[in-house]
Amino acid sequence: MDTPGGSYTPPSTPSSGAPKSEELVRPASPPKDPILILVLNLLLFAGVGYIIMGQKMKGYVAIGIWIVGLASCGIVSGIAAIVAAIDGMMQAQQLQAGHPVGQWTFFQDHR
Repeated sequence: MDTPGGSYTPPSTPSSGAPKSEELVRPASPPKDPILILVLNLLLFAGVGYIIMGQKMKGYVAIGIWIVGLASCGIVSGIAAIVAAIDGMMQAQQLQAGHPVGQWTFFQDHR
């Protein structure tokens, strides 16, 4: 219970929509090759390229979707691998150009 005249510290407000620095994947030196990321995501469980690039949680989720998609005779797994390959290549291109990307950035949604 607040007492009159007591000290009060208002709760901190979240910052604007800008991602926190720890949520960003910074460009590596040397940068990851976008074609390598495309091939890894296409051929290895739809998420290994993300993990190598630094978007680890996104990679784990993609692998989970790929595994669950096997129950649909592989159709969902194939679609997930194609989408992850294209998205991973776009993320790697941004990193190669020297721009950081967010952990959950998709396709051209770079901020």
